[in-house]
Formats: sequence, C-alpha cells, structure tokens
Amino acid sequence: MMKKLRCGWTIASRISRALVFFFCASRLAAACDQIPAGGTFWIRLTDPVSSFQSVPGSRVRAILAESPRCDGVPIFPPGTVVEGVVKSVRSVGLGFRHETARLDLQFGRLISRSQTAVDFSARVSEVANARESVKNGIILGIHSTNTPQGRITSRLKHLPTWNPYSDWVLVAYRLAFPISPEPEIYFPAGTDMELQLSAPLPVADLTPSGSPHPDFTGSDAFVLDEMLASWPERTTTTKGQDADIVNLVFIGSREQVERAFQAAGWMSSDPATKGSVLRMFHAYLALNGYSRAPISKQLFQGQPSDSTWEKSLNSYGKRDHLRIWAERETWQGRPIWASASSRETGAVLSLSQRRFLHRVDSDLDAERDKVVRDLTLAGCVETVHESPRAFVPQLSLNATGDELRTGGKVAVVSLKDCSGPILDPAPQATPMRPQPGNKFTRYIRMQVLGFRSDVWRGNIIYGGYDLGRMCITAMRRHKAATYKAKRVPAPSQGVQGTEKASSRSETCRSQTAED
Repeated sequence: MMKKLRCGWTIASRISRALVFFFCASRLAAACDQIPAGGTFWIRLTDPVSSFQSVPGSRVRAILAESPRCDGVPIFPPGTVVEGVVKSVRSVGLGFRHETARLDLQFGRLISRSQTAVDFSARVSEVANARESVKNGIILGIHSTNTPQGRITSRLKHLPTWNPYSDWVLVAYRLAFPISPEPEIYFPAGTDMELQLSAPLPVADLTPSGSPHPDFTGSDAFVLDEMLASWPERTTTTKGQDADIVNLVFIGSREQVERAFQAAGWMSSDPATKGSVLRMFHAYLALNGYSRAPISKQLFQGQPSDSTWEKSLNSYGKRDHLRIWAERETWQGRPIWASASSRETGAVLSLSQRRFLHRVDSDLDAERDKVVRDLTLAGCVETVHESPRAFVPQLSLNATGDELRTGGKVAVVSLKDCSGPILDPAPQATPMRPQPGNKFTRYIRMQVLGFRSDVWRGNIIYGGYDLGRMCITAMRRHKAATYKAKRVPAPSQGVQGTEKASSRSETCRSQTAED
C-alpha cells in the first residue's frame, strides 16, 4: 500500500510541477517587453561570406538556429529569416600590405513567415568551431605563419642568433615543402554564428513562439524518467577511467538516426588508421580542419559505441562530437540509443601519451541543446523530453582532466523521418569560391608572408618572447588542471546518488509487477 502511495505521489508531484512551470512561463512571456542589450542567440548562414569576395554593403542572409529569449521564453520560431550586411572587410591579397584578414558583419532585421519585419542591432560574438577569433564584433583572421612549422623555421630555430636567415638548409626546406594555412576568411552556408544584441530588442507586441516540439505525455515522461534513472551516468575509457557524461537519448530506427545527423550536416568519423593519423597531423600543422577526424574509443556499460558523429568547420582543434550506443531496452517497440556529446575547443600533441589530446568545453548542457537544435532545424525531431537525474554530479572531470559541468538532465529525442531543413540555402548567381586565386598566387603570398614574419619575428628578441609566452601558457594550464582536480567532489557522492536512484526505480518496477 505504501509503495502505491509513494509512486502515486511521485506522479502527482511531477504533474503539479509541470502545471506550475507552464503557468509561470505564460506569465513571464506576458510581462516581458524587451530583450536587453547583451543578449545572445544563434543564427545559421544561408549565404557564404569571405574576406576576398564579399564587399562592404553586400547583403548577408541567415536563419535563426536558436531564438532570442525573453525571461527564458523563445520569441521567434526556428528558421526565421535574419538579414544583415557586410559592414567592412579587409583582404590579405598577396600579403604586401596586410598579414591577416578582417570581416565585420552586422545583422539588423528578422522576417517572420508572415513577412512581418522586426528591426534589431546585433554583432557577431562567436563563430562555431572556427579557427578565427572575434573581438568587439569583428572577425579576425589567423597569421598563416603562426604554425608549429612557422615557429621552428623562423623563430625558435634562430633564437641564439640575430640573423633569421642563418640556416639556408631550413629556408630551402620551407620553399620546397610549404605547409601554410589559408589566411583569408571563408565561411560557407551552414556556418553557425552567435550574435550579441547591441541595443535592446522590443518584443512587447510579439507572441512568444514557445518550444518548437512537444513533450511526452505525463505518464510516458514518468516511465522514461524511471528507466533512465537505472542507467550509468558516465562512459569509460578502455582503461576503465571515467570519461563523458550521458546527456542524450534517441528513440528511432538506425536509419532514422543516421539520416537525422546527415541532414543536420554532421559527419561520421573515420577509423583510426595510419592514413587518418597522418591526416590529423597535417591538419594540426597547417591549422586546417578535418571533418571526419577519428574519435577516441569509449565504452558504455562495457560496450563500444555503435557510431560516432562530429561537426566541424575549419579548425582541427574545434568540433562538436558524440558517440552513440544501442540499448537492449526499447520504447513502445522502437529502438533506444544512448549518447554522450561534448564540444572540443582545442588540440595539443601530447609527447608523453604519443597522441593528440583535445580540450573539452565544460558546459555539457549547452552542447546537448546544440545537438537537439541541429536535428530540429533538419526537420527530424518529433518530441523532446528533458529527464532529470539529480544523482549526476554537477561538477566532475573527464579522463584527460577537463572540467565537466551539467545540471544532470538528459534530452530524450524521439526522431521521425526527416522532412528536410526548415530553409534551404538560397541559390547564388555567382557562387563564392572557397579559396582566393590559384595555387601559384597562393604560393607567392605564402613566401611574402614568410619573409615578413622573418623580418619582424625571426630574431632573438621575438623568439625569446614567443618561447616565454608558450612556457607561461603551459604553466597556467597545468595550474588550472591542478586547481580543477582539487575542487571536484569525491566520486562516492555520485555513487550514492546512483544507488538511491536505482532503489527508487526498483521500488516502482516491483510495484508495477505486483499490480
């Protein structure tokens, strides 16, 4: 009898919390009249832009990937058209005047499906997975000589001397075997950008769009919560170390999972072979991207992943990636897939471990939401439910010592046959080239930029500065890793929480069997 009352009270409390949430959300939406300056949201380009073909004043179009929120409530539906302009642009050309490229984009109009226009003012604050940086709304290109090869051949090699051309063999090697990244900026259609409002956005006359997909019903959500409470919260490495946190669950056939990620622009990763390792090393040296770079092996409940997916742009060190495992359990006859997603923000070559190590963004919930957002824009999501798991530690470390933060919720995504993206890229009269000029002009530019770098940086003064800066950066990373390790709670806390959750799950399972 007590077991029945306990399970019944759990269901009633969940329903009451859901009613309170919807009531508060409607009140907040009604009271919200503007989004303050500094608010951020995400867009996806439908027009490519570049520093070598875009001109000031040209139009740039995009769609909303994530709506601006007023008191936590989305205002516009995904796929809303966003219009902007190229405010200013600086090209590298042959490298005689400029070493780096710059691009300033400003967005100022939202157009809903009913053709209602809403004006706003926003600048770019981040480009997802880009090697370029953003400062004060301006996208800054990279130095083509700021590579491991560039440091060795024109800086650190000549550290004891004043003459940057003291070793002619090294200079000849650089002429014969050039490894140089493209310094110009090029963002194709599909590039995600985060915008930051420069001025408040009035929304008092707008009706909030709400969530783009419904939740499961109360009873279904309760059963899902109880099922997920019995799952382990983490994956492990092949050596048994705690690795990623499970934060996604997909419901659908294998074909639906594969088509959903393909439609969202994700790539399956290559296996780890000699060829893929060499390609990774070249991408690392040249500061280029590798869209199918291998993903390290992890286990969930002792099993290797069934598939791995990733999404990148033009940087080897930055990508969104996840692993997917098939579960023995099913949901209403449909397969269930567990997944752990994270965003990598940088790559280093570890000599001690003889492999590349990626640094992971600590905000796992933001990465979880990004995956759901991508699949939603591709038209592949039917229902989404956020299942709470209070026993998951909010702060932990992965196997390489990176800090992981999460509220513990798992996004349960029910997939459907993809209906296609909400808005396809508009056709262009003159397609934009991904690279400027031809191979010969790019080779000449590389030599010009190399000479400029040697004159300004290939000497003992700058070499000492560069070496000192790298040493200080390494020391800071080591100190930060040590600090993170000290502030992470003991693993026993998470184990106790898991045992409690499993106990609650077994209680309701036994009561269901008795009924």
